[in-house]
Amino acid sequence: MNIEHGEKQSSVRNKEMASKSPDFEALRAERNRIVMESHKRLADEFGINLADIRSNYNPAACYCACSRGGPCEHKWDGDGVELDDWNGWSSTCSRCGCMSISHDMRVLP
Repeated sequence: MNIEHGEKQSSVRNKEMASKSPDFEALRAERNRIVMESHKRLADEFGINLADIRSNYNPAACYCACSRGGPCEHKWDGDGVELDDWNGWSSTCSRCGCMSISHDMRVLP
């Protein structure tokens, strides 16, 4: 196989993928369905009502599959946050408020 040919094919494929915007609404809906199924299984396992489960899960939060190499809905153009305890600074997502430092800690290998 010609490496140059392979690189050109790869480049074309990457441009095609980049031109297609992910359907974040559909991705969030699927993620939320999976989380709800998990909550239902948990409620069934412990014999409690689903309404009695408390969670900090936010179904409106950005869809982010960075750890799996997938698309990310975050927009890192929100206000900066000064971290007094950590003597540092972090940008935030203008859509959901997630701090980039939290995102990076979750995504890093």
